[in-house]
Amino acid sequence: MTRFLATISISLLLILGASWTACAQRPQDNWYLETTWVKTMAATNGGLSAPYGVAIGKDQHIYVGDEGYGRVQVYNTDGSYIFSITNGFGGGQAFLQPRGMCADAAGNIYVADYGRSAVFIFSPSGGFLGRIGGIAGSGDGQLSGVIDVGVAQNGEVYVLEAGNARVSIFDGNWQYVRKWGSSGSLDGQLYSPYSLAASPDGFIYIAQCPSDVGYQYVKRFSQDGVFITKWSFLDEKDYAVANSLYFGPTTVRFDPSGIFYVLQSYSFGQGPAPNPDTIDNRLRMYARYGSISMDLWYLNFGSSGKNTIRWSACAAGPDGSVVFCSRYTQQLLVFRRALRDQWAMPRNAPPMPIVSNWRQRPSSPLVDIDYQVTDADDTNVWTAMLIFTNATQSLACCIRYPTWAENTGTNMGPNTAANQPHRLTWNAGADCNANLCSNKAAILAKDSRQGLLDIHYLRLPADRGMQALKISRSPLIQNDFMQVWWWLLATGDPGIALAAGKILGVGGAYDTKLLCDSSNTTSADGRNYIYAKMNVREATSNEVQWAREGATAGNVNQWTPTRTVGGRPAAVNEYGFDTGSWGTNAFWVVPTN
Repeated sequence: MTRFLATISISLLLILGASWTACAQRPQDNWYLETTWVKTMAATNGGLSAPYGVAIGKDQHIYVGDEGYGRVQVYNTDGSYIFSITNGFGGGQAFLQPRGMCADAAGNIYVADYGRSAVFIFSPSGGFLGRIGGIAGSGDGQLSGVIDVGVAQNGEVYVLEAGNARVSIFDGNWQYVRKWGSSGSLDGQLYSPYSLAASPDGFIYIAQCPSDVGYQYVKRFSQDGVFITKWSFLDEKDYAVANSLYFGPTTVRFDPSGIFYVLQSYSFGQGPAPNPDTIDNRLRMYARYGSISMDLWYLNFGSSGKNTIRWSACAAGPDGSVVFCSRYTQQLLVFRRALRDQWAMPRNAPPMPIVSNWRQRPSSPLVDIDYQVTDADDTNVWTAMLIFTNATQSLACCIRYPTWAENTGTNMGPNTAANQPHRLTWNAGADCNANLCSNKAAILAKDSRQGLLDIHYLRLPADRGMQALKISRSPLIQNDFMQVWWWLLATGDPGIALAAGKILGVGGAYDTKLLCDSSNTTSADGRNYIYAKMNVREATSNEVQWAREGATAGNVNQWTPTRTVGGRPAAVNEYGFDTGSWGTNAFWVVPTN
């Protein structure tokens, strides 16, 4: 009697090869709303009255400057109240009109006070450390209308003065160093300056938010005040549609990775003041160095959200999180920058197949294989199985059509019940001629989602003579294609044949063509065969280069992502495109429908 020896099986997932299936994900949005707080209670309980500024400390604590209550409220990332920085600090000093806020590398908090013509500095625990300014005027070291503050990586403190339309600079000991800027509409001048941010690479960005049409700019300066460039923030479409309302940038911030955040939430009107019910609020996260033609991420509450968030300020944290607060509704919204990991029962979870038992019947060539597919949100899945001889998962050792006994082959297919056990009985004697065989079984499962692979796409704006483009964030590699081949082999795709450890085309344009060789390398014809089934095409080299360069032609900006799944993305640029070193055997795709 022929004896068969079976090893425990391998389990394959066909959702996205070896890449994204390790962690179930929804279609990735690089920033997502994590939580919303409403702080309308009393000041002593952590409430807010008229919050004008917000900062995120090195310790992830969230600091909110509240003009109505004359204090800074401090919260944990879950919104729970920790403590307050109240009036009477530093020998009787008091807040009057706290506005822009920021944190330095040590986590100290800087609060620009418009009414006091000063910047107050506190430790992360709220201890008073010092004051910049405090004497109103236009002389050296004097300040007027302090509306925002930023700290450069060299420790210099940049104070934005709306009253003097200039920037005053102080050293790391908070001593006056220099000033630059003047009031006016020329490129190097400041016209209703509203917010300031110091970029990680040593530039100063200033947002102008005047009530005059056509002057809504973010301007870029050197640290010595030399004008470099500007970007307009007048949205002509909204200006025309919204009955003479238009929007200017109210907060500019950088996170440590260099992503530039622009908050647009202030609205103005020609003539009479705008109706508060028509105020539009939007948060845009633009490409590094301010390529305003590309929104990395966009949130628009619109007039329908007038009671949700109005007249806001935002902060960017060291972990890529973003917080912005609503001045008139006392709300804070926390956004997280990440590939969104799901929890125990995620929406659209991938099926998880497993072979629980493999047992040969005594004195028989029949092998009973018990398996189950766990799926959190599907009652039925599509299952198939491959057998590999010599315990080797390769095309040369693959049994594409195992011989099923006792009519158990009906226990798999397009409508297999999920979350319950199933049995297959394999007639190993019909498929394995050796007296002693070591075999592996691979159960494959696919749920109801579309496509053979889950691909995260990004949208690129029309630029550099090219039309707007939708392109995969990370490339497909040989292992991804191999997962598709295993699925097509197991489900009996009629357009392919398995012969001598290779996959060949059958009929049509691919007849007899080599699609995948014995080393599991997919050929160009093989890729095109798979692309046709996925309704995609291979991106051109120009399209990939465009995506790699992002907003700055000829230059690739990239940083290490905060989270990855299966090693992807290996690196990201300002568009979220994977700029990792994938070599030549990696292929980005573009949908054709």
